[in-house]
Amino acid sequence: MVSKSDSRFFFVQDGDAGLSKTFLAAFAPEVAAGLVDVATVSFGKYGVNDTREGLYAKGRKDLRNDLNLTAQQLDSLPEFVLNEEIGREIVKRLAGRALVSPFEWPYHTKSEPSRVIDLKTDRPELSTERCARLMRLATLRSVDSYFHKIRSNVRLASRPVSTPSANGRTWDRHFLYKPEMPVKIIEICRFHHNWMGSRDTKRTPAMKLGLAKGKVYERDLFGE
Repeated sequence: MVSKSDSRFFFVQDGDAGLSKTFLAAFAPEVAAGLVDVATVSFGKYGVNDTREGLYAKGRKDLRNDLNLTAQQLDSLPEFVLNEEIGREIVKRLAGRALVSPFEWPYHTKSEPSRVIDLKTDRPELSTERCARLMRLATLRSVDSYFHKIRSNVRLASRPVSTPSANGRTWDRHFLYKPEMPVKIIEICRFHHNWMGSRDTKRTPAMKLGLAKGKVYERDLFGE
């Protein structure tokens, strides 16, 4: 679906060596032409909430110090202005960095503390400004948020639980053992997320990508 486009693509993935190699092989001509970039992201996934809060507070403090702003000034900055300021700081930090070396994101977030970015398509002709932008965009926050939403709202999608008496085996009476049923249910959830949204959703992902002019409502599917 995307191979015929002349747009640039940036694939951000979890730290799975096989997955990044697959994408690099599948898009080898586009990578060579500079149209596709691939990065893997790792971060502290298993820290307790207090640890995440502490790192987040440190990240905000470091960002305020680097930008020479008060907490109120930082919070009042429009997102696009903040991104530009962060980009300039990242450009400074990338100076002298060796090619294809992992980059430790300097500003902890609560969702991705201690984030490390490995840009697989790093190359000499890539400008520092472009590299800084890719580093800023290299996040799994939206994907992890979607997965959490599915696991929280669809019982069968939650992680299996193992007890000592089960000797490592997992089973739950809410799980479905017909493979086609979870696929159907998850597909319905995916459509609802991308095209319909909740009552509070102003712009669905499909609208943001320009695939839809407005939300799809239940009445559009089932009639009045």
